[in-house]
Amino acid sequence: MDLTKNFPGSPTDRIGGLDHLKRVTDKARAHLSGTLGEYIYNCPLDQAFFSFFGIDAEEFAKAASTRPTDNEMLEWVRQHSSKATDPEAVETFNRDYESRGPDSPEKWEYFLSVRESLSPNRTDITTWIKLIDLEENRPV
Repeated sequence: MDLTKNFPGSPTDRIGGLDHLKRVTDKARAHLSGTLGEYIYNCPLDQAFFSFFGIDAEEFAKAASTRPTDNEMLEWVRQHSSKATDPEAVETFNRDYESRGPDSPEKWEYFLSVRESLSPNRTDITTWIKLIDLEENRPV
């Protein structure tokens, strides 16, 4: 995965029902290959995923380096997190993750400046997930 040339998966591209797994797997692979570009592996959204599922970010990256398919990563996550096999826990994570917005005045200021620069008329975009999709030219 070369994130200097391509976008990672959308935050809501689900693998096995899990939001963010596709994106964080893409970022982990780019992290290890030195092709992250401007992306940050283990950013706050990645940290939310790792924290909720009780997974270590560096162990996840190592697993991504030896498991070439997304389904293999899904199986690895399920082996390392009982929450990843619990439908209620997964739904809780997805709901909370998709509704995350800025949580301080400074973050709102940054969020609004990015949204304004991308699409000033999109006042309906109030979450990080939708802002990322807008920024990466995906339909929102």
